[in-house]
Amino acid sequence: MSHLTNSIVLALLSTTANALPGLKGGPSFGGHGHPSFNSHQNNDWRHGLDLDKLHPTCPEGFPEILFYDNFATYEPGSQPDPTKWTIDIGHKYPSLDAPDNWGTGEKQYYTDDERNLVITEQGTLRIAPLRPEDSIRDEWTSARIETTEEWDFRAKPGQKLRIQAAIKLGDEPQENQLGIWPAFWSLGSDYRGVYNNWPRVGEIDILESANGLPFSWQALHCGYWIGNDGGPCNEPNGIASEDGWPFSRGEWHVVSVDIDRTKPGDDWREEKIVWRIDGKVVFTVKGSDVGDRTYWLNITDKDHMILLNVAVGGAFPDKIANVPQGTTPTAATVGGIRSSLEAKYVIVFASHR
Repeated sequence: MSHLTNSIVLALLSTTANALPGLKGGPSFGGHGHPSFNSHQNNDWRHGLDLDKLHPTCPEGFPEILFYDNFATYEPGSQPDPTKWTIDIGHKYPSLDAPDNWGTGEKQYYTDDERNLVITEQGTLRIAPLRPEDSIRDEWTSARIETTEEWDFRAKPGQKLRIQAAIKLGDEPQENQLGIWPAFWSLGSDYRGVYNNWPRVGEIDILESANGLPFSWQALHCGYWIGNDGGPCNEPNGIASEDGWPFSRGEWHVVSVDIDRTKPGDDWREEKIVWRIDGKVVFTVKGSDVGDRTYWLNITDKDHMILLNVAVGGAFPDKIANVPQGTTPTAATVGGIRSSLEAKYVIVFASHR
């Protein structure tokens, strides 16, 4: 299935040089129905604090685009395109099989209220958690979105994918941020509509932060979790970057993960997942680190969807704060814009096979 619908193709054909708004370099059309870019163009893409410079270019070796949403193309005050994004509502998915509190112990109620989820005047997507007295409900609220089934993607054998976004986290002081948990992540699409098959479906945490700390964490979840047996991915913690990576708040960063199946000798153990912040490699997991072919291929050889959210409370911020589970948020925890996650764009690149 082509990931670019006919309407998008017509829109591309009717525009001029920078055919994908906010994407540097004009696309041509490759044989797979995706836009492709001249591999000889300047691919020295820039990262900086200036929002106007945070446009993705097609990185060298990634001539195809499987998904792209530039929030600067939306009307301010609007919400994400429902053909690309589903807005999750409530404390859980609407299924008896779905775990309560989204399976993590988080306490907020997800809404589609514009105070929680909106396109800003600056052309960014903003997800802001709100305290009970400031929200539409008598409890913490926030927002969570996930890409729709039409835009599912996977890395084919011999191919490399890059999932990338420009993200800024709010700069509210740490003492007011216990429990605030922003995330940009990918989940195996087989989870959709089933909800009782985690961690088997695979999860890639591209960016997580918590408690207002100027650090980010990366993790891979897979396999199984039965009592004290965490399986090949050490669940429920996952194979994770325990110490975190510096991530300044109130500033823009380009965050990405590669699923690299261009393994030498057709060996799944040499496949790898590589996380980057502002172009710098910060974490890597290989198939050999998981050590189980079936569970590794559940991650690399299955469809994925993308999620953006800001949770409030839950296992991860409690663990980072080294407090008993259920402690966060506290009475001092503040919501609002300075507790938010903003995204300029989300894009999925692919190499040729």
